[in-house]
Amino acid sequence: MLAQLEKPTNDFFALSRYLVHGDIRPTPAERVAWVLAQNLPTDDPKLAAKIMTATAGLSKRCQHACLHTIIAWHPDERPSPEAMQEIALQTLALAGLAEHQALVMGHGDKGHRHLHMMINRVHPETGRAWSDSHSHRRFDRIMCELADAHGFWPVPAHAFNPELTDNLPKQPGSAATYAARRGALTGRTQWSRHQARQFSERISERLDAASSWDDLGHLFADEGLVLQPKGKGHVVGNSGTYVKLSALGLKRTAKGFERRRAPTKRAPSFRRIVDGVDIARGLAQLGLADTAAVRAAIQEAQCRRLAWLARKPLIEQLLANLCKTFAGWTAHTPPKANRHRARVPRSPRPPNSFGRRGR
Repeated sequence: MLAQLEKPTNDFFALSRYLVHGDIRPTPAERVAWVLAQNLPTDDPKLAAKIMTATAGLSKRCQHACLHTIIAWHPDERPSPEAMQEIALQTLALAGLAEHQALVMGHGDKGHRHLHMMINRVHPETGRAWSDSHSHRRFDRIMCELADAHGFWPVPAHAFNPELTDNLPKQPGSAATYAARRGALTGRTQWSRHQARQFSERISERLDAASSWDDLGHLFADEGLVLQPKGKGHVVGNSGTYVKLSALGLKRTAKGFERRRAPTKRAPSFRRIVDGVDIARGLAQLGLADTAAVRAAIQEAQCRRLAWLARKPLIEQLLANLCKTFAGWTAHTPPKANRHRARVPRSPRPPNSFGRRGR
């Protein structure tokens, strides 16, 4: 028995048509064996898709509310429809989807027993979306638990099973390999979880609450490793392999070491003026005044505030008049001399005795 999760989408109608008709035309008569509805008023696939689409509109942030999950059994295992429906409901409950809308449909067009679940990630009452983080690992764990309870053979459908991948190192992906061919340091192999746990147990013995960020760097250097920033976190490794600092599970996180290296600045403190209300409350705490004195002080403070609000328009008008008065008292400044003023023409010189102007 295994669970296969498809990529979430936002089209309930397309999934409902696939559950009923499939990819083969004409649709085999034995395709739909039975239908089970959870938190839906109908088991009609088309109407259920319409209701789920309206419910998904309650969440403005969830863009892919349609979740498609398949549960299949080995050909030698022949569970009854009642057992398949019970396992489907238990799977939804263990996954935290018991209050969500779901349409479960059993198919009989294959040689092995299997069912499909069209699940709405948006809650019909709160409007909050179900988180699909680590959903593959979650459903594999649920299948192992239900297989043991119902007497079936569990088969992990994904590579996220800790029991099978605990000792296996993680190889770089296609994007990292493509970047490594061009000189980027992304072609390294990531440590397995077992190797990271063993290294963490050996390193944690040499750390205490007083360890600093520099102490951590020297500690990794003694092991032949380098602490490097990567993305939003840090990694520890060499030229061939690495491990995430968060995967080591040290006593102090990377952010804790960073805060210890760079102490935070204290926010400036502001003094608060003590009024009659504070004095009355302080005396009441010491037993030197009663609640009536505190109420009287509060009422007096409210009266002063109302009186201030009543005089506020007059004060604002007075300030505005003063501003206008001072604005008219500006000193008179002489205009600047104009360097490009027009020149006054000179009178012509009288001619000399020879009839020409003097030189």
